[in-house]
Amino acid sequence: MDRIKSRGIELPMINESEMNMETNTFTQSLDENGELAATVEYGKMISTTTIGGKTTTEEKPYSGMKILGKYDIESKFKVDTIIGDKVSQQMRDVLKTTLESIQQTINFPEKPMKVGETFNNEIPMTIPMEGMNPISVKINMEYLLTEIKDGKAFFDIKQTIGLDMSQEQLNVIASGTGTGASEFDIKENHLTKYKSEVPMDMIIEVNEKMTMKLKMIIITEQNIVIE
Repeated sequence: MDRIKSRGIELPMINESEMNMETNTFTQSLDENGELAATVEYGKMISTTTIGGKTTTEEKPYSGMKILGKYDIESKFKVDTIIGDKVSQQMRDVLKTTLESIQQTINFPEKPMKVGETFNNEIPMTIPMEGMNPISVKINMEYLLTEIKDGKAFFDIKQTIGLDMSQEQLNVIASGTGTGASEFDIKENHLTKYKSEVPMDMIIEVNEKMTMKLKMIIITEQNIVIE
């Protein structure tokens, strides 16, 4: 506590982070195996962080990166190659695993849905922590179909976070419930809009003398344009 105060940090410490990025995906024709080659190009990825009233802005190493891969017959993207001068091997491994694992957990029902019906998914999520390794949690998401209009399906989303585990000598407890909404293009078979807000409480027991209590609000907004 003395070291924290000596650095001019006041408690509770407010940390606001925002990440803005744009990606473009270019696809080719189907091959003989029914797979679709694709290239994902990243534009500038800018991160803005405000801690204790001090704001810093930086461009992330993922800026300008290209990912080469294929969509298989189940429309799951498989990463073949990651091109980027500033991207380390560890970052490549994490990115490959994250991209492929997230896609595999968003599974819509095989049978047609009616308005008022729901389905569930479990989504892995990584929460960055200043000065320590990221914490991995899983979010249970319930999708409620609210409307079908103009070739699009509209969903309300309920999200529940639950975590009680030890991770690299840390005891972590996390809980939270949030809401969101998404828009699905039926013809293109793809989510085009997604927005959510998840308040979360987290307790991190570092050792017998130090326990960190965090209150977080994770806001996500994603827009996808298909041309």
